[in-house]
Amino acid sequence: MNPIPPVIAAALADRLLVIVDKFGLDVWTVTAQALNFCIVAAVLYYGFFRKVLRTMDERKAKIESGLAYAEEMREKLAKAEEQQAEIIREARAQSQEIIAEARNSAKTYQDEQAKQTAAKIEQMLARGREAMELERRKTFDELKAEVSRLVVLTTSRVLSRELGEAEKKNLNTRAAEELARSN
Repeated sequence: MNPIPPVIAAALADRLLVIVDKFGLDVWTVTAQALNFCIVAAVLYYGFFRKVLRTMDERKAKIESGLAYAEEMREKLAKAEEQQAEIIREARAQSQEIIAEARNSAKTYQDEQAKQTAAKIEQMLARGREAMELERRKTFDELKAEVSRLVVLTTSRVLSRELGEAEKKNLNTRAAEELARSN
């Protein structure tokens, strides 16, 4: 079961011999050179290329792990930025709440101060009214005493005589009572 028939194989061998003769190829030299090439290729492969390939594989693995790490860091950075944005949103909301509370507190304090001021003013007005009432009463009492004195004086002149202290006192008391009833 030879795939190439013997006739064709013989024709190919003849042609090969013709080519070798024409070009001046020496079979032993070509074989020795092929053997030398195989030895050099084996030495290069086992002594140099394997180390180079191993180094390249290591570098490739480092590059891939570096790229994976960079991608992981990008994801962490994105998450950190999202968290930062969320924290900023929360801080803004809290600051708005604090500002609203401060405004409410200020309004409450202002209202309370206004009420206290109004109460103090009302107290001052009440004291002023009381003072005016006391002053009016005092003036009225002084006026009653003066009117009583004038009534006694007038009465004593009308009667052309001098009244005693008991009569003066009695007339003053009646005059004061009359004035008090008329008010």
